[in-house]
Amino acid sequence: MLSAGACVESTGPGTLTDPAGVRSSLDAIDTVFTSPVARSAGAFLYGLPIPRPVGGAPLIPDSLLGKTLAFSCDSQRYVLTAQTGAPPHAVRLTLYQLASVGSILCPATAIGQLDLTDASTGDTTAVHATATGVGDGAAYLDYTIRHATADPPFAATAVGWVSDGQQRVDFQGAGHYAAALHSGITVIQLDDSAADAHATLNDSGYMGVDTWSDDVDLSFRHGGVTLGLSGAESWANTFMSWDEIVRVNSVPFAKVGGTAVPEGGQPTLTPPRRRARHPPARPRALTQRRRTSRGDRAVGDRPSVPS
Repeated sequence: MLSAGACVESTGPGTLTDPAGVRSSLDAIDTVFTSPVARSAGAFLYGLPIPRPVGGAPLIPDSLLGKTLAFSCDSQRYVLTAQTGAPPHAVRLTLYQLASVGSILCPATAIGQLDLTDASTGDTTAVHATATGVGDGAAYLDYTIRHATADPPFAATAVGWVSDGQQRVDFQGAGHYAAALHSGITVIQLDDSAADAHATLNDSGYMGVDTWSDDVDLSFRHGGVTLGLSGAESWANTFMSWDEIVRVNSVPFAKVGGTAVPEGGQPTLTPPRRRARHPPARPRALTQRRRTSRGDRAVGDRPSVPS
């Protein structure tokens, strides 16, 4: 929703002097995260932190090392194959073209591969992930997710970068789920030095059977201007509500509002002393998890992987 600030005339006490530059920087981040390989690999970025193996067992079973898993459109799950070429100390998952809703498009078309390696140390469980394209061998993703023994249960941190083959965005994040797994806290930072784009998201969310809610604090810095979005949004039985404030350099700039808006509708953006307007959607890079009519957060149906 920060991009809304780039589309509103500056009439309030905050001053947005370069809306085109802000929009360009936001688009640069979106372009990276929506590139085909990065988007396909994103299906494996979310979920619970990987649990520590029991009894000293390896994080990735030895039977999977050097093996490649491919998606079966018939069974709608990943299956072990006889394909060669996977690194000997990693398990490889083939990445595919996705449909608009985020599920694998069948018949499946391979566009890359994601290699997962056990990077655990004595008191830390960790997985190192790298993604490359089919044919070109270009690197599109490199990150490590960790859970230390001293961390709370269901907590993890991730550090790495993602690319569209030309531009790179560095990221670091931390997440913590409650024991019941219905609520969580996430902090994500994105940095694209080439585009002078720097974003930070603090999100505290709760998900029920037919509801979800988020308390959001999102900031985006470009040049000497910092845009911010803070407040709450919720979904209940196909209806959306928003109560958020857009700020420019910490000064209130506009209000994002809406109550019981039918799913698919947009909130209203109210500039100071101006009529309500409809803003564009929040940058996809920070909201890859879509909300479905059941309140799920995943992008499509996350494919299952055999253990």
